[in-house]
This record gives sequence, structure tokens and C-alpha cells, in this order.
Amino acid sequence: MSLSTLDLAKARFNANAILEELQLDAYIYEVEPHNGDWELKIECACNVDGGWEMITLKVPKDMLLESDQVHSAKESLYAYWKKKLESCKLRSK
Repeated sequence: MSLSTLDLAKARFNANAILEELQLDAYIYEVEPHNGDWELKIECACNVDGGWEMITLKVPKDMLLESDQVHSAKESLYAYWKKKLESCKLRSK
């Protein structure tokens, strides 16, 4: 597997941009590269009991790396992550 520091930094930047758009109240995350799909591990504050939840999502590497330039890739990731992170607490408006 050929992994560049630039790819990993870009993946983290793009993941954070989408997570910020989701307006989660509190979260930490990590992007873990693998040979095929990458993993996005998110710990977020939950709506229930003020606890935290760990959620791991499989993310196609190319889709994540292109999501800052390919609108359809970003929309797809946003919609999928929103569904999977629905138990996370959102920011107060």
C-alpha cells in the first residue's frame, strides 16, 4: 500500500469538513488507511444520558480524497454519515 502524508492529511481535512457540516456538538475522529476502504472512527457525544459513543465507518479512499472537489462524492458521504451518526448530539442553534 502506497500512502502519502499528503493523502492522509487531505483525507482528515475532508472528513473534518463534512463532520463540521453535520454540526455535531462534540466529537473526535481519526482516519485510518487500509488497502481497500479506509475507516473513519468517530467518538461523539450522544443525545442519551450525556455519554459518548464510538462509531466506525468504512469510507472509500478515493471518494474521501475527492470530496473537496467532487460535489456528488461529498453529498454521498454527508448523507451516509448523517444517517449513521444520528445518535450523536447536535449543536444547539
